Amino acid sequence: MLDLNKEEAATPEKTIAQNDQEQTDVPEIEYPTPFKLALIVLIICVAGFLCGLDQTILAAAVPKITNDFQALGDIACLTSATLQLVYGRLYSLFSIKLVYIGALFVFGVGSLLCTLAQNSITLVVSRAISGCGAAGIFSGNVLVLAASCPLEKRPGLSGLIFSSVGLASVAGPFIGGALTDGVTWRWCFGVNLPLVALIITGVCFFVRISVNEGTKQLNWGEKAKRFDIPGTLILSASLVSFILALQLGGSKYPWGSARVIILFVISGLVFCGFVALQVFVPTQRSFPVSIIRNRNVLLATFVNGFISSGLFVQITYLPVWFQAVKNASALRSGVMICPMIIAFVVMCAVSGGVTQRIGYYNPAMIFGAVFSAIGGGLLSTFNVNTASSKWVGYQILYGLGAGAGVPPCVLVIQTVLSTEDIPLGVSLTNLFQMLWSSIAVATAQTIFGNELAKGIAAVIPGFDVRGLSYTGASHLAIIYSPSQLENVVPIYSTAIGKTFLITASLGCVGLFCALGLQWKSMKKTVAEGEVSAN
Repeated sequence: MLDLNKEEAATPEKTIAQNDQEQTDVPEIEYPTPFKLALIVLIICVAGFLCGLDQTILAAAVPKITNDFQALGDIACLTSATLQLVYGRLYSLFSIKLVYIGALFVFGVGSLLCTLAQNSITLVVSRAISGCGAAGIFSGNVLVLAASCPLEKRPGLSGLIFSSVGLASVAGPFIGGALTDGVTWRWCFGVNLPLVALIITGVCFFVRISVNEGTKQLNWGEKAKRFDIPGTLILSASLVSFILALQLGGSKYPWGSARVIILFVISGLVFCGFVALQVFVPTQRSFPVSIIRNRNVLLATFVNGFISSGLFVQITYLPVWFQAVKNASALRSGVMICPMIIAFVVMCAVSGGVTQRIGYYNPAMIFGAVFSAIGGGLLSTFNVNTASSKWVGYQILYGLGAGAGVPPCVLVIQTVLSTEDIPLGVSLTNLFQMLWSSIAVATAQTIFGNELAKGIAAVIPGFDVRGLSYTGASHLAIIYSPSQLENVVPIYSTAIGKTFLITASLGCVGLFCALGLQWKSMKKTVAEGEVSAN
């Protein structure tokens, strides 16, 4: 059992009550003027757009990149996920502004190196570097906003940040395709550079965040001790092995291959070592008790992870359905999922405004989980005869749910935790989102592959079904004869529909988590601590 004394074992409700009481003892915080706040929000939205763009712009460029270099691993996602908690500690111990600028600078350097890369090794290493910077950008967006306005004004502005990320999801593939075809794929990375320069310049001139007095007085040795280097390294090693196994399993290697199994085993053993360190060496505890024992933090990270991972499944497999069933090109399939993305973007802003008006995040999260589950269930009914009115309407329904359910999760963290714990809480939420998304997409890939192989083997005896799930859905006419195609297309539709059931299931589980959250008004703000801005 964890060695917790009575003071450490305070319940979440007690912690919140103490925060409410301490508010009266906190000096008045001077926030930026409305004009300066508008500029800060604009800067953060550009940074949010940058994050979303980096994740989607390569969709159209990958074929030409692989023609040049024969390889492009998703290493940026790996480094971004594993460094979430590292950035959480950096933001807790050092100046939020400086760490944020540092993350942007590292991301810019990585993008520049990708633009100039002359071989696959250089490109992969450069993507890893840009992932190291990207890991700290979104958390920095949330923390900069938190230091620039009071809690009761954050929901609407947070909704705008998430809307900018969603907007990039729509624009990314088109921008990437235009740059790849019109100039060169290198500009898919080079386009980040002016945006990074713009953001860093804006942060330097307009963002003012004072360092927490509690950490400002710590020397480097004390900060290193609080950083928990042993625990951070051990947990990061476990995460690297786990995410790498998810990326390789079912794609490059079968799930039962020795490489994938060994990675999972290493991840589990290393994680057990991390748990042992937390139990038997209390001085090296990685997470404050205020986070460990707060059910609201755990439930919020689950809601965020479940709904976000369902969205990733939809973004991954909806274009495949349109290409395989509706015979759409890769570009047109991107256009055909716009109803879902646009609904997500609009709902992020709307739910943020409503949440700000009523002062509670619970209704938006419950609404989001319900509509995500219903939308995912309806999307799973797709077949070869599904009319456009249905596939547009079902997408809109699901997009509204995802747009309502995802943004409030970071508001929960800011409401129930003290100021010094918020950076680690936000990073933990981002980490769970990435982990659940990797798990959900890997699960969907397995279901799709199994259902497809089983169906094809039934209608075309003797057909080699190995690797079918990795064959481009827009090339079915090349793989199958016209007579075979008539029987094959419904199988693709059914297999993809089964993956959408994952989304519906995640929405249902997310609903139970959302219902378990404490109703805590954001208008009765928790203590702002020592962080101030002007």
